[in-house]
Amino acid sequence: MQILIILRTLLSYFLGLITAAIFLPIAIIILILPEKIRPTKLFFFLLYLFYEAILRCFLMPIKIIGKENLLKNKAVIFVANHQSALDIPLVGILSQGQPHLWLVLEYYQNKLILGFFIKKLFIAVNQQSKLQSAKSLIKAIRKLLDSPQNLVIFPEGGRFTDGKIHRFFEGFAVITQKTNYPVIPVYLVNNAKIYPPFSFLMYYHEIKAIVGKPMFMESNETPKDFTKRVHNWFEEQLEGK
Repeated sequence: MQILIILRTLLSYFLGLITAAIFLPIAIIILILPEKIRPTKLFFFLLYLFYEAILRCFLMPIKIIGKENLLKNKAVIFVANHQSALDIPLVGILSQGQPHLWLVLEYYQNKLILGFFIKKLFIAVNQQSKLQSAKSLIKAIRKLLDSPQNLVIFPEGGRFTDGKIHRFFEGFAVITQKTNYPVIPVYLVNNAKIYPPFSFLMYYHEIKAIVGKPMFMESNETPKDFTKRVHNWFEEQLEGK
């Protein structure tokens, strides 16, 4: 059994390297171009194909429940629990090739290749500084108002593998209050079992995501109350697991 896990893992990495070797040069060339002449639609279509290909590289069945809850003609905020690097392509495909923005920890900005993409496509958040975090939220709000697009946030602020839903930061609720974007919650079920943080091996489980119905912030709701309501949805998914 261990040999099969190792062989499947090695094959997955090999396929992933081929996928990256095809996509990354094209992506870098596109992102180097000035924003005014950058073929945005083409880039996000290619990014969608990249997400799909990377998921297939794991060589495991993929199941997404609640696809009918995705909104095709309206920008939304995807809010997901965070367990693994696998979360990124799995949530990424939900934008279905439409432009989207990620909020990520500032730590990843210092990575060589990843740092390049973060500066172009992501907004880095410094959780250690309330002032810097507030500036990042303001930057995200302005960008979403100026150029409507999906936003992806992992509100737990880190990866957790204990099977629990941890406390949510309220940033996404502040953003939805200012932009009037609906929140689509996404519960990721098995990713911590498949590809735990800092693990080399990949373990066989179904790649599964549950997409909830769009959640709109009520006029009388505070960001704290809305955050709690969204968090409760995740707790309900966990209980019904």
